[in-house]
Amino acid sequence: MQPSQSMIWDGQGPVMIGRYDPVLGRPDTGYLVDLYRIGCGTSSLTTSLSVDRSSIKESCSGQRLTLKNYITGKSLEVGLTMVQFSGRTLAGAFFGDAVAKAAGTVTAEVLPALQPGDYFTMRHPGATSLVIEDSTAGTPLVYVQDTHYVAEDATHGRYRLLAHPAGHVEPLRADYAYGEYTNIAAFTAPNVERGIIFNGVNGDGQRARIIIPRISLSLDGDFGWITDEAAELSLKGEALFVSEMQSDADYGGFMRISLM
Repeated sequence: MQPSQSMIWDGQGPVMIGRYDPVLGRPDTGYLVDLYRIGCGTSSLTTSLSVDRSSIKESCSGQRLTLKNYITGKSLEVGLTMVQFSGRTLAGAFFGDAVAKAAGTVTAEVLPALQPGDYFTMRHPGATSLVIEDSTAGTPLVYVQDTHYVAEDATHGRYRLLAHPAGHVEPLRADYAYGEYTNIAAFTAPNVERGIIFNGVNGDGQRARIIIPRISLSLDGDFGWITDEAAELSLKGEALFVSEMQSDADYGGFMRISLM
């Protein structure tokens, strides 16, 4: 695209998210590593520029008119909204990491004190081969499924106590196996920085590539776990200065826009 050409942008295209690492990354791709592509259900990617200005008043006319207006600061806010996303993206929205938990087994997990009708869950979802025993010395009492408890949703690890065997001794303990799953410990990271690469094309075939190496992203607004429509995950944050690239003519220490 020549500088004199006009452009109407109605574009769309894939967005990739990565992690800024000035040691392992390379300047050609904004020092981004661990890049992965988010789903095709991205509804918007926006950038909003804010310019802070101050002024100098003249002293000749007696009216204190503006003599000079100068810029004191600039900031760029990036917004990304999607309905298809991975656990890594969701984890970043809640200031955490998506950790893959390998399948394993649990022995003697202590359950809370229960009354008939109470619900209880296992620490790990997807429990199989569940064995629940009380604390009777010598030979513990074994709880029988569908007699003493019922598995309402074993995948989520949700159970309901029906009855205790006579003379049971607290606490109850559970042995079980579980399958692999992804765990997100929310709010365990003080700050979440990510970078994005957007490969866009509009209706006229005009192509653009945008690279923003550092963005302090967080959840913007609500995320609906129960909705009548597809829940949108919206991330928003300020683009941050990249000191390692301040002398790079293509990036200018902030972001890069390439039109093709």
